[in-house]
Amino acid sequence: MAAQASSFRLALVQLAVGSNKATNLSRAAEKVREAAQNGSKIVALPECFNSPYGTQYFKDYAEEVPAETGQPGPGAGESCKALSQVARECGVFLVGGSIPEVRKGKYYNTSMSFGPDGALLGVFRKVHLFDIDIPGKQKFKESDILSPGDKLLSFDTDWCKVGIGICYDLRFYELASIYGLRGCKLLLYPGAFNTTTGPLHFELLIRGLLVTKSC
Repeated sequence: MAAQASSFRLALVQLAVGSNKATNLSRAAEKVREAAQNGSKIVALPECFNSPYGTQYFKDYAEEVPAETGQPGPGAGESCKALSQVARECGVFLVGGSIPEVRKGKYYNTSMSFGPDGALLGVFRKVHLFDIDIPGKQKFKESDILSPGDKLLSFDTDWCKVGIGICYDLRFYELASIYGLRGCKLLLYPGAFNTTTGPLHFELLIRGLLVTKSC
């Protein structure tokens, strides 16, 4: 059971992602350091922070993710190693947004979370894939490339238990409900919401979850 403290600072990092993975990882680490220097104890990166967000990019940028928790071994991908290192350096809980993952020939949108000692606490693979077709505005199908995850991730911090989702998972109350039953007090959904549906739904969805949780 996590010890309860009165308050803590949470940092939600936003990044302009480019085509160079090494540069993306370096900029992400800089933002984690900046957040820690300003007193943040939990830091969350955005969805697909190491790669351009598009189905045509996922295979090229995909990495393997460790199957076991704990300190990443020599076979861990470069993103995993970079996140572990900066979490340990800064002494923060780090929710690593998400990256494209390749696992047993399948591709996933995967979030890795790390403790202040740099240990991998667990992974979450996006459960609800974002498929959209709005004539004349936007067409995008994650399911063209990605497979859905089938496991949840929650972990204890010094302040509360945290549950993880990714972007479109926010639209499905059942995920939040399960986390609530697990005792989570903070839910983090790293996202790359688009400008077509995002402004219409994001705030409303957050309010809906808050109202439902309080009832």
